[in-house]
Amino acid sequence: MKRLILLLWSISLLFAGCDMNDSLSNEIDNDLKSAEMKMVPIKGEIQSHVTESLNGVPVIGNLSGNISHLGKLIMDKSTWYTISVEMDEQTWTISWEMFGSVCAANGDFLKYTLSGAFSIPNNQITGQAVFDGGTGRFCQAQGSMEFTGYADDPMNIATMYMQVEGLITNVGSSHSGENATVTQNESIAGSFIEAWDLHDTDLLTSLFADEFTYTEVTTGHIYASKDALVMYATATIAGIPDTRFEVVSIVANERFAVVEWIWKGTNTVGWPSMGIPPTGKYFELPGISVMEIENGQIIWNKDYWDWNTFLQLIGVIP
Repeated sequence: MKRLILLLWSISLLFAGCDMNDSLSNEIDNDLKSAEMKMVPIKGEIQSHVTESLNGVPVIGNLSGNISHLGKLIMDKSTWYTISVEMDEQTWTISWEMFGSVCAANGDFLKYTLSGAFSIPNNQITGQAVFDGGTGRFCQAQGSMEFTGYADDPMNIATMYMQVEGLITNVGSSHSGENATVTQNESIAGSFIEAWDLHDTDLLTSLFADEFTYTEVTTGHIYASKDALVMYATATIAGIPDTRFEVVSIVANERFAVVEWIWKGTNTVGWPSMGIPPTGKYFELPGISVMEIENGQIIWNKDYWDWNTFLQLIGVIP
């Protein structure tokens, strides 16, 4: 009987031990999960390099430098794209928005949106970047950083030098890929250029929400209805009947997408009513389209390309 009691007592301890271990295991799991979402400080120095300006507006660039928790940025893969630029002529202050991604040394991308201001008289840059996830260990990254700095030449910016400081979630070392929304937005940007390439106005208008704006930044023209967009696209293609568009690159996050393209064609018709006669010249014109996407549809798009370069390429001006 004593042996039986001892055996039962031992078994009860064993089960109790298992319960304690399970409880401890759950606590450890919870601690690990909370640790993954812990906000950690980041700090560093970065340089922003303008690689392409269209009609005087910097639209594409690269980032270099070092940021703690990211390490050294891979410059040719750390990019930014302009969303909007405005100038306050009274204070000579430029306000701008952009988005892009920085590439860490191990190849993981951290995506961001950014808003900032640049005072030309003071040669002073200020602003904030908000993180929008990414790939690998940054897949679920959240946080933000403030930045201050100056430009090499306030009147003709080629490089900006900035100090950055902020907080980011410590997201561990997971190597999961892009989320579904990012993939969808990349596809929408690709379909946008495909519609222009195929001269398919039905496809083009289907990509836009019921309420949207389409801005041709070069001329300042804004189209805010699908009928107006069809007329614009049809008139553009009519002047260059063999119009084709080649995609150079597409970058997207959960809110914005940008597609870099090359417009190819021959000026066989032109737009005589606009003072652009036919010249028979073939051209290849680079440009970009930046768009905001909401619920799977484009709510605004801005096209950037250089007017003078276009006129030179088609032989209208020397």
